[in-house]
Amino acid sequence: MRILSSWLGVISVVAVTIGAPVRAPVTVPMSQYDYGRTGANLQESILNPSNVDATHFGKLFSRNVDDSIYALPLIVADVEISGQRHNVLFIATMGNTVYAFDADDPAQSEPLWSCNLGTPAPGDSWIGPIHHGILGTPFIDVPTGTLYVVALVSKENEYNLWLNALDISNGSPKYNSPQLLSFPFAGSEGTLTNVKGALQRAGLLMVDDVLYIAFANIVPDPNDQHWSQEGFVQTFNARDLKQRFAVFQTTPSGRKGGIWQAGRGIAADGDGNIYLSTAGGSYDGVTNFGSSTLKFTGRSLKLADWFTPKNHEYLFLQNIDISAGGVTLIPNSPLAFAGGKEGVIFLLNRNDMGKLEGAAGGPLQRFQATEGCGQKDCAQTLGTAFWSRQNDGMLYVWDRQDVLRAYHFVNGRFVTTPAAVSAVKPGMTGGPTVSANGSDVASGIVWAVTTQSTRSGGLAPATLRAFRAADVRQEIYNSDMNHARDALGDFTKFAPPVVANGKVYVPTQSKAVAVYGLLGGR
Repeated sequence: MRILSSWLGVISVVAVTIGAPVRAPVTVPMSQYDYGRTGANLQESILNPSNVDATHFGKLFSRNVDDSIYALPLIVADVEISGQRHNVLFIATMGNTVYAFDADDPAQSEPLWSCNLGTPAPGDSWIGPIHHGILGTPFIDVPTGTLYVVALVSKENEYNLWLNALDISNGSPKYNSPQLLSFPFAGSEGTLTNVKGALQRAGLLMVDDVLYIAFANIVPDPNDQHWSQEGFVQTFNARDLKQRFAVFQTTPSGRKGGIWQAGRGIAADGDGNIYLSTAGGSYDGVTNFGSSTLKFTGRSLKLADWFTPKNHEYLFLQNIDISAGGVTLIPNSPLAFAGGKEGVIFLLNRNDMGKLEGAAGGPLQRFQATEGCGQKDCAQTLGTAFWSRQNDGMLYVWDRQDVLRAYHFVNGRFVTTPAAVSAVKPGMTGGPTVSANGSDVASGIVWAVTTQSTRSGGLAPATLRAFRAADVRQEIYNSDMNHARDALGDFTKFAPPVVANGKVYVPTQSKAVAVYGLLGGR
């Protein structure tokens, strides 16, 4: 297996003849930085709490695009395009356009290339934007220079999901791209390709030439839009997209169970197992696995293990699903955690996930990490990031209408009393992300985007915020401190900032990625 130490982990340190070693530029080829979906870039050697303040840090430039941005920006270092080498910023929009920009030079405002993948479907009040095109974060296979992305295309009163593989040097299609995605239902519904309202929200994954894609809201009965939103996982040959390996339907004889994960990517471990969480839906532990965290053994999508909360039926009926946070694998351990709208975090043993919670099994820990939805229906996400350090770790959780909370992770368990909480309590947040120079406690920063609005749809002004990771009571920067210079734009739900190589890339609904960094260079 040629992957799975995480892309950030395999970036080498390049030795120079004179002076200290120079770290190679960081590449961010997937959502949440790595296969464990930790939400932490631990190779950030430029930004730290000593220089991130309103005097030294601010908005450098923006990259303007054709539509709103929900997919996270991705970065690949040292790509040759038209005979020149660039660190490249890749942006995918709700207008179904993929862009490649120079990631560093403010003067290079025009795209290096762009590619439109078809007319986007109309948006809706829940997602928010005018169009609904590319929603899930792509995956970039750096060795082959391939970007994989799913686009929702509207044509002749049909709404189809198309899988694309693009050459990162010029945007041209590869590997028999594009391919129309189809959804074979286990029941009498047959196979669907017209999927209005479908969500391909979870970040894509590729492991050992196998592409993994998760879906939510595939509706077999147009007259039953609310209760028939089904979930699927599909695997494809990443070198020939015509070849589909396997399909897993989450509730083949039940209802719902979509996989959206608030945009978080499918996780994968070093043995090639993959992990994801399903939304509220039917559960019987035999064929139906709504409201569950699932483990699959590779491309066959054989279900190897799972965890389901004891109150799964209540969570289903009240729309308090655990696919609102996805799954994070804790580095250098057999542990993982998941959580959802309740605000509860479940710590799981990946080798024995516990199946149905009860006297015979369950999580290693369950604790109330945020106020969450409580016990009521809501449109919510559970944003988390995990900083794995040499002898311990820190979990950062930021929920809707709540404060940012930090929890110590010691001796394989979470300390369930917060180590610190912030004073800021916004209407919504896109979730936290961490930057740090390895385990250096003094270098850590927790970043997030917030808005005072609580509306699921529509436009609302956003604020980029930075907190000292060692003590999140200390907010060291926000973009409102010098609003005239640093104004961010309109808020995108479920979209944490992306930090790489001394810059912070923030997607917005203002048809731009805003880029922040040190003013006047390093």
